[in-house]
Amino acid sequence: MNNPTRRYLQHFGGAMLAYTGALFASGWVIDSLAITGWSAGAVSLAPLVAVFYALHAAIVRIRAMDEVQRRIVLESMLWSAGIVGFVSFGYGFLEGSINAPVISMIWVLPALIGTYGIASMILPLRFK
Repeated sequence: MNNPTRRYLQHFGGAMLAYTGALFASGWVIDSLAITGWSAGAVSLAPLVAVFYALHAAIVRIRAMDEVQRRIVLESMLWSAGIVGFVSFGYGFLEGSINAPVISMIWVLPALIGTYGIASMILPLRFK
């Protein structure tokens, strides 16, 4: 494993540990102190600090890649954004027209990441 990958895994892994801790801690603080309103909203956003650090780690890792790897990442991200955007846009029409169940916005980022993962496995086949 090369140094940029090792550094990425350390930083991203640390960010995910911090995210997990912040997620549970924010829920505990809100529940145990019976915080409501804007205060609860502010506390619930605490895990985003760790997510932002994870994003930073990913950007640093992408900058360390060669041109072909970057192209695969870029195309995978474009496919992911396009697919998730198209599906969510279409589902929005369905929510309004046939009373489909409302899906929370919290699922958009996991959908983007999952779709990116699938695309990043398929797209390298085109470059061989």
